[in-house]
Amino acid sequence: MKQDMISILDFEMEIDETLDLAMKMKAKIKGGGQFQPLKGKHMSMIFEKPSLRTRVSFEIGFSHLGGTALYLSPSEIQIGKRESVYDVAKVVSRYVDVIMYRAFSNKIMRELALNADVPVINALDDMEHPCQIMADFLTIKENKGSLKGLKLVYLGDGNNVCNSLMLGSAAVGMNMVVACPFGYEPDAEITKRAQKLGEKNGCKIEIVREPDLAVKDADVIYTDTWVSMGDEAEKEKRQADFPPFQVNKKLIAHAKPDYIFLHCLPAHRNEEVTDEIIDSPNSKVFDEAENRMWAQMAVIVKLVAPESMSLL
Repeated sequence: MKQDMISILDFEMEIDETLDLAMKMKAKIKGGGQFQPLKGKHMSMIFEKPSLRTRVSFEIGFSHLGGTALYLSPSEIQIGKRESVYDVAKVVSRYVDVIMYRAFSNKIMRELALNADVPVINALDDMEHPCQIMADFLTIKENKGSLKGLKLVYLGDGNNVCNSLMLGSAAVGMNMVVACPFGYEPDAEITKRAQKLGEKNGCKIEIVREPDLAVKDADVIYTDTWVSMGDEAEKEKRQADFPPFQVNKKLIAHAKPDYIFLHCLPAHRNEEVTDEIIDSPNSKVFDEAENRMWAQMAVIVKLVAPESMSLL
């Protein structure tokens, strides 16, 4: 039976193993070696939303693994409009070994995965962004050694990245505090699920309103843009509501001295984060961006060629 990655919890019991695989591949390939278990394999990359990091990381990553990736632009398919989700899933499955989909709708994401005969990877939808979180966790593990017991603080909009961060943190036993203004909370059902899973794994998932208190003794500080793609109509209101949650020198004074700063990018400098923070030695945003590729490569290997993991 095929496995997909639509939610970060689709890899709930495999996160650490996947991160270890990513680290092994990264060390081997950056050291001049090769690992190409996907020779002769093909991936379709279906984009409804553009992204620098998503396209480059998936396309180059699949090439590192020996396979071929095909980019399909928003105008080429128009899932559910020009052609039904079912038909797209069945047709594309005949050509490729794995489908990457960057979508507007989690509902359509799940419908595509349900009807596809090959693994489907969620490269972002309106509910989750699991590939980003795998890259985030890889970056944290590289800098902190482990995830369990750390304190991650997310400041700003309770969006798809925040949703997946909560679920992922709960799965690995990492404490997470979300500091956001009223009206910008992460999804309520996901919050409940993350808190319940966190109780089981010995960590706390909290939502608070006070940024200063939230970042006290933080190991990781994370933020995202205040106005995401699709939120442009709310731009003026959001830019009025979010300034108290800006990551700046005054705020991070409450964190641990060796905290690391993460941002999924693109960043709006001097809005959600000041230059002095994103360009500081504590900032790992470009390592994090690079790690999109290594983390996604590990996800692909586990979905398409898990038997090759023993060859590393």
